Amino acid sequence: MLSNKRGSSGMNLPDSMSDTTIDTIIATIPAVAPKVLDITRNFYCRVLRSHPHLLAFFNPAHNFTISDHQPKALAAAIVAYVSNIKDVSPLLVPGGPVASICHRHCALGIFPESYVVVHDNLMESIGHVLGPIVTPDIANAWSEAVLYLAKAFIDTEESIYTMAEKREGGWSGFIDFEVSHIEDVTSNVKAFTFRPPSRSPLKGKSFEFTSGQYLSLSVDINGDGLTAPRHYTVTSPPGVDYLQCTVKQIEGGKLSTHIHKELKVGDIVKLSAPFGVFTIDEQDHAEIEGAVLMSAGIGITPMVNFQRTLGSLNKLKLCVHVDANPESHPYRDHFKSSDSLGPGKIMEKYSRTPGGKRLSAKELVSETLNNIDIDINHNFYICGPEKWMDAVQNELVGKKGVKKIMCVVFGSQLATGCPFFHNS
Repeated sequence: MLSNKRGSSGMNLPDSMSDTTIDTIIATIPAVAPKVLDITRNFYCRVLRSHPHLLAFFNPAHNFTISDHQPKALAAAIVAYVSNIKDVSPLLVPGGPVASICHRHCALGIFPESYVVVHDNLMESIGHVLGPIVTPDIANAWSEAVLYLAKAFIDTEESIYTMAEKREGGWSGFIDFEVSHIEDVTSNVKAFTFRPPSRSPLKGKSFEFTSGQYLSLSVDINGDGLTAPRHYTVTSPPGVDYLQCTVKQIEGGKLSTHIHKELKVGDIVKLSAPFGVFTIDEQDHAEIEGAVLMSAGIGITPMVNFQRTLGSLNKLKLCVHVDANPESHPYRDHFKSSDSLGPGKIMEKYSRTPGGKRLSAKELVSETLNNIDIDINHNFYICGPEKWMDAVQNELVGKKGVKKIMCVVFGSQLATGCPFFHNS
């Protein structure tokens, strides 16, 4: 259980925005939008300098000055918010950007007081970058808008924390788990299995979560408490008494390299509960006529539990995977041995085998649609490199037999421009 104060009660945050605030935000968008990335770069430099403990929440490879990934994500969030300032409902849809951000915040254990820090430092960055055009009236409007959004996030996150705690085997925050098994999946991909230690209140519990969600793994590599958690898809089945995630060793990746080389059975790590919005919910169960899974490389990991869930519902029509060769293809045997995937339901495309080639998105989508019954509507679930997903999704949009397209990015999706989903 989390011990920090949760929820927005007593924080005096606004329940709504005044018409003056909305009009002011709309009027200042032309001035703010071209400078928004400068604002977010300044914000991260400012906030991490004055609050270094927040480094524990951010992968340094994604942040300024090493990378613009995190500043771009915040910039995209700001633009999306102010562009929908009159009606934020498009941002609040299930599986959309606000839900995704809130799930990530819960995975990291973000608390309400952090939003005060964000507000104060973001307002300082807006003033610093835009200078004298930020009059008191403009500053007040942006302040109210930021605080209103903070309340929406805090209240949403409280509901997510509560959900996580009420699930079978549920908890919130980071707690100890013991490494019980490590399996080589490919030459550079390992599956790590975790069980609660003997004195844990979760010992013997089964773990309920939704297929497609991720674990957050915290390993204090340097002993300073500032190594940010990393997020890896849960590949153990829902409802068993252990948790497993599957990790590719990334060249230059600090934590992935450490756990591949140093982590051993019996070691203690910290995990937060499974979170994430790239899922198949109960409404989807009833509405899906058919489903197609499309993955590339390590993007296959969410498909492991999607296959289990959709296969049990007899809704899985095709699994498509793109990789270099069969040896680098994670979980190939898992899919080939599945009772729900008979002849013609697996499509494997390898680019580095004799006669193999890298298919364009157009070629891949064309062959995929030729292998399903396009007279019924299908949900497509896509995971892989960002540009590949974007190209595949663009090819699928508007095609017969395609009802809904969902994508997930391993990182901040808002930084990429890759849509969370598209309804045809």
